[in-house]
Amino acid sequence: MNNKYDQITEIIDDEIELLEYVISILNNKYKIFLISIVCASIAYGLSFFMPVKYESFVRLALVEVKELGGVSPDNRRAPEAVTLVEQDFITNAVNDNHQDRVIARMRSRVFTKEFIEENNLLPIIFSKRWDKNKKQWKDNFTPDTTLASEIFKEKICSINRNNENNLMIVKIKLGEPQLAADIANLFVHKFNHYRRTSDIKEADRKISFLRKTLEQTDFLEMQKSLYRLIEAQLVIKMLANNKEQYAVEVLDPAIAPLYKVSPAKKKIAILTFSGIFLLSIVLIIGRIVFQRVSASIALYEKKKHD
Repeated sequence: MNNKYDQITEIIDDEIELLEYVISILNNKYKIFLISIVCASIAYGLSFFMPVKYESFVRLALVEVKELGGVSPDNRRAPEAVTLVEQDFITNAVNDNHQDRVIARMRSRVFTKEFIEENNLLPIIFSKRWDKNKKQWKDNFTPDTTLASEIFKEKICSINRNNENNLMIVKIKLGEPQLAADIANLFVHKFNHYRRTSDIKEADRKISFLRKTLEQTDFLEMQKSLYRLIEAQLVIKMLANNKEQYAVEVLDPAIAPLYKVSPAKKKIAILTFSGIFLLSIVLIIGRIVFQRVSASIALYEKKKHD
């Protein structure tokens, strides 16, 4: 069996030359160009029916969290057990991967759904199902916020981070330039508010717990530790209430873009022309190879019978 295919391969290699490919391509050059131009023109025409999208972006810097009010559990002013408690309440409140956690929360379904609901973005996300004139959903459509959040993250909002300098870019892509800029700025503002509110609630919860624990203990060293922990939580509340750009700092706010990002009509036409042009050449070469293989197999079978 292997000997058979080796002989066929040898025949094909002897008969097929590069010059034959070139001649065949040159003989069909007008057809190749014509088909490529027609397909590129069709793709260019169809691009006019694609929805126009504008992209606006905000440049951000992640806010670094410093030591809370000078309270450090490593001062060893309390027994080891108490120090470990402070470590959990203070140091773990500012994790080593704090910046990664901030970005994860910005991309989270929880914040995304809350942002969509608070700012009534469902008609924008499901624009094809929304009747602008009647201000109601078409055909009794019921929007799903979970699906809306996934669409928002995949098609409308993108968050990119530079790991070297921790700078971020939040991009919003929509059909209206000013709306894209407004939502981009609003997204960052709401996230800062979301993180500020969450940290204040968490600090209040911890302070309430610490004060109850303080009332139940008479151990002096424990009381000192609890007071330090309460102090740290009060610092968190103070910083949160007085810092507008709490989790991320806006370096360059979004503005209405002047040019659309899609559809890129010229790019679509060029890529279509190039793709069809190369595909045509591959098909011509493939046809020659197929013809030669068929002829070689027929020749081999004829020689075998002779």
